[in-house]
Amino acid sequence: MINVLFLIEDGSFEFDNRVRRETATLIDAGMGVTVICPKYPGERWHNITAGIHVYRYLKPSLGSGFMAHVAEYMISLISQTVLAAWVALRHGFDAIHAANPPDLLWVVAAPYRLLFGKRFIFDHHDLVPELYEDRFGTPDSRVVTVLRFLERMSFRFAHHVVSTNESYRTVAMCRGNKRADEVTVVRNGPAPDDFPDGEPDPKIRALGRIVVGYLGNMNPQDGVDRFLEMARLLRKVHQRLDIGFVMIGKGDSFEDLVRLRDEFGLTDVVAMTGRIPWSDVVASLRATDICVQPDPPGLLNNNSTMNKLMEYMSLGRAVVTYDLAETRVSGGDAVLYVRGSSTEDLAIAVMALADNPDRIRELQRAGQKRVRDVLSWDHQSPRLVEVYEKLFPESAPLGNRRNAARVSA
Repeated sequence: MINVLFLIEDGSFEFDNRVRRETATLIDAGMGVTVICPKYPGERWHNITAGIHVYRYLKPSLGSGFMAHVAEYMISLISQTVLAAWVALRHGFDAIHAANPPDLLWVVAAPYRLLFGKRFIFDHHDLVPELYEDRFGTPDSRVVTVLRFLERMSFRFAHHVVSTNESYRTVAMCRGNKRADEVTVVRNGPAPDDFPDGEPDPKIRALGRIVVGYLGNMNPQDGVDRFLEMARLLRKVHQRLDIGFVMIGKGDSFEDLVRLRDEFGLTDVVAMTGRIPWSDVVASLRATDICVQPDPPGLLNNNSTMNKLMEYMSLGRAVVTYDLAETRVSGGDAVLYVRGSSTEDLAIAVMALADNPDRIRELQRAGQKRVRDVLSWDHQSPRLVEVYEKLFPESAPLGNRRNAARVSA
């Protein structure tokens, strides 16, 4: 049996929907999986969930500045190195599957790759140099040079790169010098069982005749302040007192966003849930009519695929978003796009949609159909298994297990 060690630095395994889908896919294909990730409040240092061993380490929150992130990354690097050695002794593994950011986890994998021939799979979630440039506005060119080097090393050490879209695949081949057969696109796509049947959260539903939602990280590059500015314009300028709002998630900007909400006088009409269990996330989203992806145009966002978009569509929410290149690839004709980066235009688009229930229903149906026919994890998971079949040709029965699972289902 192939054993895989997953490394995550950017969040909790419980809240990383992509990694949870990937690990479940590998378990279904007959592999053993262990995960190392940061520990969040209320989580145990070690537990077994769905046959997956999850080991956690304490990663303190040192602030949102660049050097604070560097310090956090160093703590994570040391912790993951120690825990990887523990997993190697206790469980063993044949491959390390590392999700960025940061582009540092190749350091953990390097000794096992070079000394013991373990396979290294780089799961490319973010363009870190572009993330730095967008987040810090006037980036230091020396830092960009270092980040480009770390990115190249992630690609160089990888036996295979898993890209979330074709834009990232191009980066892997052009900046990372990977051959076409060394890069596989496995898009972000919801699994059918991610959204169990249930009732909308009545407290969220009571926020307005129309409820507008946001789900995701709340960091400077995510544009969540634009969501609040949109809410202010709708309530205070356009006097749309029939529209309420819910913001689900957390991040470096969360406390600042809470203060901004209160300064805008929106405390009673914008619910901010923080991180909540997935079942509560689904119930909150079911209480919305329209969901917004407020990520502004930029080097990172134009080329990235957002989990939140597919989750909105899968639940049958009408979606409003800025017109970003990879967002349009994902959303197709099932999404309402706003040109440019104006918050006022975002508010006007939401307002127009709120007054057109037929258009809301049309987008809701189109979104669910696009997820079902094109984007869902059922269409992506075979590609992930094929990566492991390629890296472990002696374990060809993986494909047989996958096909058997489909027949039995």
